[in-house]
Amino acid sequence: MRTLYLDRKNAVLELDAGALLIRVPGERPARVPLAGLERVVVRGAATVATGALAALHERDVGLVLLSGRRGEPTATLLGRPHSDVTIRLAQLEVARDAEARLALARRLLEAKLAGQLRLLGELLEARADQRRPLLVARAAIEAAREKLAAAEAPSLLGLEGTAAAAYFQGLAAVLPPALGFTGRNRRPPRDPVNACLSLGYALATHEAGRQAQLVGLDPLLGFLHAPVPGRPALACDLVEPVRCHVDRLVWRLFAEGRLRAEHARSTAEGCLLGKAGREIFYLAFEAELAALPRLLRQMASALVRELRARPQPEWLRC
Repeated sequence: MRTLYLDRKNAVLELDAGALLIRVPGERPARVPLAGLERVVVRGAATVATGALAALHERDVGLVLLSGRRGEPTATLLGRPHSDVTIRLAQLEVARDAEARLALARRLLEAKLAGQLRLLGELLEARADQRRPLLVARAAIEAAREKLAAAEAPSLLGLEGTAAAAYFQGLAAVLPPALGFTGRNRRPPRDPVNACLSLGYALATHEAGRQAQLVGLDPLLGFLHAPVPGRPALACDLVEPVRCHVDRLVWRLFAEGRLRAEHARSTAEGCLLGKAGREIFYLAFEAELAALPRLLRQMASALVRELRARPQPEWLRC
């Protein structure tokens, strides 16, 4: 098991002789070996003992807490910081260099748009009956992609937003109308599809931050996303090119009927996946996006190599 999903009310997670012991009132305790575990996802009212926290940190096992009524990320543990601080210092130098920062931001968006186009191509093959809206979406993204090379920093996110709006219109065309999905919305999500997208993006962003930290990068200091308090900007950067993998999973779950409208409920706080729906989503995310951590690790490692290859400023030279 690579990921432990703990989604039980009043559960307690403790350390027990090289394993995590899960206690739930009224049930027999369960043990999950720490060996091979890469991340723990805890949702709702649960307790994580200090011994378990220390063991996760020592073994570089990620932890994300999804708390509150909407189950949004409220706390994370990424593992031990990398010992080579010069990587983070080089990252800071690139972030201060407007030209280098712009080049990296363009590449991230180029990769994101390419992923969107690939998924739209798959949808065209699967749903020829929705050819027109899918072709319209693809044309809008291709137009944004053509403008990318000449775009300056202030217009990058505008191009990304225009492409994203068209992309989700295309995705809406191939999803069951009963789901009420007409485009991307969040905080709170207002339909079952957006509830799944938000959950999938949150899990992917946490993993991006974990992989970034493990290779020596600062997850808070990005190039496309501005560094603002509370936002892991680099993790948000790294997850952009792989969002299409989450989108594909969500489309398949609903298109194949594994998830349906009744797996979610609408409240004053938005649309929430019920427990049965979350279980289906967790299992599918773990099984069908098994390559996601490796992809994120490859991207983070490639960035580290690029940073190491840059000439160091005078003040960093020994």
